[in-house]
Amino acid sequence: MFIEPQPHEFHAYLKWDCSHLENPLRSYFGLNSLQKEHDFETHGRLRTGTEIDGKEWTVEFGFKGCGIAPRDDPSFRLDEVREYQIYVYPSAYSSYKGAKDDARKRAHFLISPRWPGIESAEGFRPMSNPCSIEGYDVDVLGSNWQFERYPEVLQAALASLAERQGFRFNSPTPIHPEDFAPRDIHSSSNIVDAELYVRVAEGTTGRVFAFDGILHRISLLLSGDREGYAKTVRDDRECPGQYHTATIDSMRARELIGGHSLSKEFKHYHVRNPDAVAGTVLENPKIGVSFQNKIHNDTLYWDDRDQLIRELDEALLNVLEWSDIPTRPDSQYYVADDYFEVTGSGRWRKILRYRLPRIEQKQDDLVFGAASRMNSTDAELVDTLLTDGGATSPKKLARTIGVHLDTVYASIRRLSPLVKHTYGDVQLASKYIAQEVTGYIDSVKESINKGLEGALDALFRAETHGKQADPWTRWLDQYGGNITRTEGTDPDQLDVGFSPSTVDEAKRLLRSGALRWAEVTGEPLRQFGFEFAPVVKLVDGTRYRLEGFHNAFGKPG
Repeated sequence: MFIEPQPHEFHAYLKWDCSHLENPLRSYFGLNSLQKEHDFETHGRLRTGTEIDGKEWTVEFGFKGCGIAPRDDPSFRLDEVREYQIYVYPSAYSSYKGAKDDARKRAHFLISPRWPGIESAEGFRPMSNPCSIEGYDVDVLGSNWQFERYPEVLQAALASLAERQGFRFNSPTPIHPEDFAPRDIHSSSNIVDAELYVRVAEGTTGRVFAFDGILHRISLLLSGDREGYAKTVRDDRECPGQYHTATIDSMRARELIGGHSLSKEFKHYHVRNPDAVAGTVLENPKIGVSFQNKIHNDTLYWDDRDQLIRELDEALLNVLEWSDIPTRPDSQYYVADDYFEVTGSGRWRKILRYRLPRIEQKQDDLVFGAASRMNSTDAELVDTLLTDGGATSPKKLARTIGVHLDTVYASIRRLSPLVKHTYGDVQLASKYIAQEVTGYIDSVKESINKGLEGALDALFRAETHGKQADPWTRWLDQYGGNITRTEGTDPDQLDVGFSPSTVDEAKRLLRSGALRWAEVTGEPLRQFGFEFAPVVKLVDGTRYRLEGFHNAFGKPG
């Protein structure tokens, strides 16, 4: 059972094609008729009410100009085309703005007519009706409703407005709420914003928004140096964790969770004025995930709601998992508000435990392996990518480094996938890789200048340690390993020519060597620690002699 998230912000363009009706725009003319019955200048928007889910809601009706040219058709007898606005909000509030300012459940619908060959009035941008529908385009904006409920809310609001007709005209043109039935929504209808959230107890979300926390790592690990889209926002001006986001495009979404394709924004945020809600449930932050249409290359259609909900739900659950927040209902971590309930449901969702550490490990290994294999051209190429802030082409790299273009291409192939070459541009594969390789590049260049590129002569290696083709010998060549034999039972001295940046990286390097040694000798992995006394020089010049290295491999089997 997983914690059930609450739908939050929502924005969509819903369309209805009513061309099967004798008068496809009959409800539009009905709204126009209601407009003419009400004195907006004296009374403002027309107000009425409706009941939805057993609660009372205010319905407001208004209109505005829209720049659509009147239809050139005998049945269209209007000199000006208007769009009609419908606002739905809790009846306890005196205005839609008040409900919005308090983040209450609400909905706004902007109804615009459509017909084949629609044109704009002079001075307005061209109209769009790609499917040539004859009916309505409704801009839907709201918060805290289940996504699929918005058409039902629209129908309920239209029904309440239809009941108000006739207070001035004896025979008004009727509004037909059934013209907006959810089952008749046109297939071109699309979603542009949607969010799911949970409210989590203050003080339990540090791993989400910390400087090296989950949101920061999502953006850092999955963002190309000059490819795709990734963005991080950190705002702690009013309180810690006030507003933190990590945004990734479709390509990065697939890398984060297999099977995902929607661009997303991961969020941790408090209310705008946290001091004003101290002592209430609203002092606790929200963790949310939303669809980001602005950086999404494809259209998310209304009929794709199941995919939308699954991806947002899975992404949110995985952020909780990676942040050590339970994915099941837990009243010690989750805080109910007027809309979010601490309840769960049984559903199939993909949870990738330790996914971000694995991504980090994978990229660490890329940096580690590539740095140790670099020749002088490779090192100059990477150094140039680190310092060049703009798009860099192979030709520009060749000029900057002072080598032939073919040499640059060969270097790019060697450095893959540390370095990506797409659409004529060369870039480091991620910001995390760029950050990590910065700690290596000076050491690599220094090692090359000192002639440690090969560490030991291949012929000497072959004569001393056997065939060069075996994995252990290749590891020694790759990392500049030099073995000094000792007398008696003391372990042999193993000096590593390559310089890691941290002790953890040194241990990882030595473990990879131990694995190669065990593979060749057939000895238990732990025995490596008895055979060799490794010494590693870090990037900062510190020399570490890792005593008791054999303890890292556990008890002998």
